Amino acid sequence: MEVTFRSKQLKLCYEESAKAVQKWGQAVGRKYITRINELYAVKDFQDAYNIRSMRLHALKGGRKGELSINLTGQWRLIVTKGETEEHVIVQNVSNHYED
Repeated sequence: MEVTFRSKQLKLCYEESAKAVQKWGQAVGRKYITRINELYAVKDFQDAYNIRSMRLHALKGGRKGELSINLTGQWRLIVTKGETEEHVIVQNVSNHYED
């Protein structure tokens, strides 16, 4: 899948694991990189839905149009679909209860 990032900081956190760990802590930072690697490895969103550990699901309400991927505990990776089913845009990493 083609993966793009909403911000340079999100891309940098993927490219440099120390930045991700510094920003979100060891567990969340490492899982962030793992999830991005999994997105790169799948062909399209249907394949991503088949990875059960991601727990990929659409959000509702004010976040309609966004999708959530489980990171660890209450932390999640927020993504949106790009122009095609083979394109994902990484939007944010958030603590579910601090949104």
